[in-house]
Amino acid sequence: MKPVIRVCIAVCFGLALLSGMAGPPPIRSFAALETTPTGREGKCGAVDLVIAMDTTHSMATAIRDVKREMVHLLDLTKFVSGGDYRLGLISFKDRITVEVDLGGTPDNPDTAEAISWSIRRLTAEGGNGGPEASDEALHTAVANLTAENRPQDGDFTGVWEARSRILVLVTDNLPGGFDDQFDEGVDDLNARDVTTLALDKDIRISSVYIPTSGFEMSPDPRVEQIMRAYAQLTGGVFAITQTSGLGAAEAIADIINRCGSRALS
Repeated sequence: MKPVIRVCIAVCFGLALLSGMAGPPPIRSFAALETTPTGREGKCGAVDLVIAMDTTHSMATAIRDVKREMVHLLDLTKFVSGGDYRLGLISFKDRITVEVDLGGTPDNPDTAEAISWSIRRLTAEGGNGGPEASDEALHTAVANLTAENRPQDGDFTGVWEARSRILVLVTDNLPGGFDDQFDEGVDDLNARDVTTLALDKDIRISSVYIPTSGFEMSPDPRVEQIMRAYAQLTGGVFAITQTSGLGAAEAIADIINRCGSRALS
C-alpha cells in the first residue's frame, strides 16, 4: 500500500474516534432474521468468511441468536457463493481461541460441520465488563497468526484468497489487547493498524455492535465509533443490534447477503 494511503487511514481512523464517524446511520436495529436472500445465486463469487465472536457473559443473547439461526447462515453462505466458500471461527475474551481455521476444500461438509459444532458449544461467561481482545482477534485472522508467544489457543493459518473476503466482528466492548484495558494511543492505534493490514489483503471488516452498557449507565460511545471505523475504512458493513443482543444473527445474515460490502461491484 502506498504511504499516502497509509497516512490517510491513520488520519481517518483518528477522526472517526474524535467525531463519532460522521456519515450514514447504522443499517438498522435488527430484530428478526430475514430468510430470503436477494440477488442471484453465486453473486458474491468465492467467499472466505471468518467470524470473530466475543464470548463474555454480556453476549449470551447474541450467541443464542447465532446458534438458533446457524443452519440458515450456512445455507445463505452457500447460496451467495454458489457453493464455493470456506469458513473460519475465532472466539475471544482477553484470550483468543481459533475454533476453526480458515482453509480446506470449498464447500467441504466437514468444514461446515466443524463450524456448526464449534458455534453450538460456544458459551457466554466471564469478561468482568472490561475491554476484550477484539483487536487481537482481528489481528490473528488478518495476519495469519499462530499461538506461539501469544495468549492464543490454536493457529490461524488459512490464506485469504476468495473474491469476497468477509471478516465479521461481533462484540459489545472496546478493544483492549490482552490486558483487559483500553489505553488511548495504544489500543486505538492497534485497531487502526489492523484496518491497514486488512486493506492490504483486500479483507473487508464488518462490525456487529451489541450496545450493552455493562456496569455503566449507558454504552461507551467509543465502542460504536471504533466499530464504525473498522467497517467504513475497509468497505465493510456496520450493524447494530438490540441492546439485549437480539438480532445478531440477522445482522450477520445481512452482511453475508451483501458479500461483506456496503456496495456490490
